[in-house]
Amino acid sequence: MLLAIALTMVSLLLAYPAAAGFVRTNVVLRAGPSVQVPAVGMVMAGSRVHLYGCESGYKWCDVRVAGRRGWMSSHYVTIAYRNSMVLLPTYVQMTQKPDIAVVPFNIDSYWSRNYSGFYFYDEIGTWRNVDWVRDE
Repeated sequence: MLLAIALTMVSLLLAYPAAAGFVRTNVVLRAGPSVQVPAVGMVMAGSRVHLYGCESGYKWCDVRVAGRRGWMSSHYVTIAYRNSMVLLPTYVQMTQKPDIAVVPFNIDSYWSRNYSGFYFYDEIGTWRNVDWVRDE
């Protein structure tokens, strides 16, 4: 069973290689896909981001920037498309099949991998039970 899960994850990574993008304005990096979850850093305009994927609908994306993993609204990310830089939502609209993986958010596994040493990690039970909106 674990082997099947691992092979599925590897095939997803190969099917959707991580894309690179740039942040168009200063933006807060979040611990999940909402402005209601804790901030984990500030990303400056022009910073390069490594896109792991976006949630279904491409409103929030899982990124790494300057060694830190987190989520940001896709409205702040530009990517190269046809020799120009376009906002990620525009790219999604212009293409039939965006080559950016759709990734789910699971607070337990994501926070365990990325935030176990952060001040808010001990409150994961509280955050797990919040019915937060995946806003932009």
